[in-house]
Amino acid sequence: VPLDGSAFAEQALPIAIEIARAARASVRLVLVHQTATVLKDRRDTGDLSTKARLATLKAERGYLRQVAARVKESTGTKVTGVTLHGPVAATLGEHIDLTGADLVVMTTHGRGMLERAWLGSVADALLRSVKVPMLLVRPREKAPPTAGFKVSRILVPLDGSPLSEQVLPSAVAMARLLGAELSLVQLVEPVVLPSEFPLGTADFDPNLTTLMVEQARDYVRSLASALRAEGVLVTGTSSVTPTLASGLLELAHDPAVGMVALATHGRGGLQRALLGSVADKLIRGADRPVLVYRPRMIRKTRSGK
Repeated sequence: VPLDGSAFAEQALPIAIEIARAARASVRLVLVHQTATVLKDRRDTGDLSTKARLATLKAERGYLRQVAARVKESTGTKVTGVTLHGPVAATLGEHIDLTGADLVVMTTHGRGMLERAWLGSVADALLRSVKVPMLLVRPREKAPPTAGFKVSRILVPLDGSPLSEQVLPSAVAMARLLGAELSLVQLVEPVVLPSEFPLGTADFDPNLTTLMVEQARDYVRSLASALRAEGVLVTGTSSVTPTLASGLLELAHDPAVGMVALATHGRGGLQRALLGSVADKLIRGADRPVLVYRPRMIRKTRSGK
């Protein structure tokens, strides 16, 4: 759980603790030290800068100890804290790899909220580099309750590609830990026919659109059936939406949905990366935690398989 000393970043803690308790796992709090800027004059020999740095380090370590002690006392969860040094995103990424973390839980904003938004910098950089799932929490101005995080349904958007399906093991694991149901969905945008006129209004092909919805519905129902055979509580559906992002956001805001799980790339891989478009809009717009997994690219053989 990356922290920065702010109450906003700490809003990831209740969720991380609940998951850790269910998984019988430990929680590691991580804070990357940022060197304080000190204005110097001609008489400054560097002592002021050194004192400021040491004072900041002491305060950061004290802060982590206090948070860890508070969590241990209130939940009994095993918690450790560590202060790191270096560029925030790169340092966190290296630490995640070295420690073998199974999951990263963090808020999309840290100190200063909009003034120092993490998404687009730290969180975004980690999404593009770490090999483990990340659970992103959008903090609120008014902090939610510190306990009682419950999820009854996890929404899993898919696009029919093997890349998008790579989030399923993480989603299944989370559903089992939290006792939640998976809701697989593939939305379809209306199929647009080329207009006969250069500036003419585009026409939609209802028959082809219906066919694509039926294919998508068969696809998610097949996946759901396979998961159900493994003991997973799961449903699968498909429908038409004007745009994928708006349709998925509407589904994500359903009161029954407590979490969204998706891959950062889908059909077309890097050429049509979901992150920066659909996934990015979901992460920024959903008021539910979003479990994000960066899939490994699938190499084709010479035969194209």
